[in-house]
Amino acid sequence: MTDILRNNWFVVLIAIIIIGFIGYFIYDTNKDNVSAKSSNNEQVVASIDKDDITANDLYDESAPYDGSTIYNMYKNAVIDQSIETTKDIKKQANTLESNIKSNASKQSDDYESTLTSELAKYGYSSFEQLNDYCITSVKEKEMNKKYITKHFDEVKKAWEEKSPRTVSIIKMEVSDADNLTETETKKKNNIDKALEKESFADVAKAFSEDSNTANKKGFAGYVDSNSTSSDSSSTSTVPADVVTAAINLKKGETSDWVTVTNSSGTSLYRVYVKETDSNKIFNAKNDTVSNQALYAILNSDSSLSYKILDSYAKKLDIKFNDKDTKKKFDNYVKTTYGGDQV
Repeated sequence: MTDILRNNWFVVLIAIIIIGFIGYFIYDTNKDNVSAKSSNNEQVVASIDKDDITANDLYDESAPYDGSTIYNMYKNAVIDQSIETTKDIKKQANTLESNIKSNASKQSDDYESTLTSELAKYGYSSFEQLNDYCITSVKEKEMNKKYITKHFDEVKKAWEEKSPRTVSIIKMEVSDADNLTETETKKKNNIDKALEKESFADVAKAFSEDSNTANKKGFAGYVDSNSTSSDSSSTSTVPADVVTAAINLKKGETSDWVTVTNSSGTSLYRVYVKETDSNKIFNAKNDTVSNQALYAILNSDSSLSYKILDSYAKKLDIKFNDKDTKKKFDNYVKTTYGGDQV
């Protein structure tokens, strides 16, 4: 439950406009509108453009005054002031909030307390500030998208090394892959014959037994070499062994039958590689694909998210009024991202 915000954000990114992925948090910009070294008799430890972060913002019963807390508040202040909060962003944030609450309520009867504790680690004082978190999550996605689009040729190399591609699948459930029944053998042969004459999409629509993709003409979406990890394959539509087969194919090629056995039983798969061009994948009309590509690019370079944030931060008037706060921020950035400090 402690990672429910992060986990549900990734799920919502995939399902709605997406998610995905990442627990991003924001302090309440409406409560601290000040412009000096104190605000309502509170010490201002940092100023970012027109907004201040006070000492009290960094403290709460469950949130330590540490580098990660300072960095998260700094990050979210930069995001908040760099990306305009449009009606579309608010709409996406509201949907995200609704989905987080829905998923959290299924995991715990006391989900509000759990989410409140999680938010407190990043400077939030109440469960009601969940929408602030959601707004900034959507805004950060927008910020990352803008930067990567502009600097695509510079940031794509590490991602391309992971062989990004989109794939389609045909799934056929069997009782024993080594001893097919007469009915199973007939269906397998029918699929093979159909693939010789028809498109993979048409055959998948007609024969595939995968409920998630059959009605999409077999389209299973984005995969790369990271999709073969145990964490990814446990929830992915495409099993790790099938991804491995796809990675070894070129655009337009179809694999031989791949046997997959898991807790659900045994299945046979054929996988087709639909696209391998990184630019086309990143700019795909399919929102799920383009957003999965976005987060795959971010994950391919551990320092990229900081580089993006720093590029936007340099456009703002940022001041650290407290030396200890600045030192903790610098140490966190250096240790976590190896980046230059503000």
